[in-house]
Amino acid sequence: MPTPDPLPSTPILSALYIYPIKSAGGVPLQQSGIGPRGLTHDRRWMVIDAAGKPVTQREFSKMRLIEPALAEDGLRVTAPGMPALKVPWQPQGTRRAVDMWGDPLSSVTVSVEATEWISTCLGGDFDLVYLPDDAERWQPADKPFGSLLSFVDGNPFHLIGEASLADFNRQLTRPVGHAEFRPNLVISGGEAYAEDFWRRVVIGPVGSDGVAFEVVESCARCVILNVLPDGTRGAETLRTLARVRRHGQAAVFGQHLVQDAPYDQRMGQLRVGDAVQVKVLAETVNPVYP
Repeated sequence: MPTPDPLPSTPILSALYIYPIKSAGGVPLQQSGIGPRGLTHDRRWMVIDAAGKPVTQREFSKMRLIEPALAEDGLRVTAPGMPALKVPWQPQGTRRAVDMWGDPLSSVTVSVEATEWISTCLGGDFDLVYLPDDAERWQPADKPFGSLLSFVDGNPFHLIGEASLADFNRQLTRPVGHAEFRPNLVISGGEAYAEDFWRRVVIGPVGSDGVAFEVVESCARCVILNVLPDGTRGAETLRTLARVRRHGQAAVFGQHLVQDAPYDQRMGQLRVGDAVQVKVLAETVNPVYP
């Protein structure tokens, strides 16, 4: 991998996304609050199978076509050939245990209508569940970052760089957009892959204290990267990434972050256009945890 200048000249937060339903479509925002688990509403809902295990685009690429939108009273969820589904902010269904990558976790079913909707949409026995505030899920013990998590795979924030995406797209016959990489934070300014060396950043308006983040690991990409915008699968994107961005056994792109504050004090506000100050750099690229 190339070694860029890790200090971009005028970095800003150029885009901001949340993914209310794990592995479904993203919602672009101009601003978002931060809570103990990350950006407000990010991955607080999840589709599970009959065994209570997460259902993602790894198994069902059609999930790419499920599009949540934020409404005043909750989510409005749409998909091709399906009526719109209303999902309240605080579902009051029954408790249901989920198997989150081998760890038990308590969730709440959304509604009978949501169960029928998602089962019809994906063609099987599925349910839509919500992660209530009293459900505790922490980063694994081998990750010393101490973050309370939503239904994310392993970290509360994911960042990519616009320059990195532009450089990678030059390797492809079919360019890809932000959506393929599913970031929360998109940064513009500076050289491609400069973020590989960032260890601590502060994001906020110029002159403010901003929100401090620790950059904890590079993101090892999976087959979801090959899901195309129409919900079908290709092969070029992950194959190319494995060729040009190999780090050990992983194909890497983007960085995972945690807020640099005690977990019960993790809060703040991010806005598109916020300045990104790089406070700590590493001499080597960030690690990839198994």
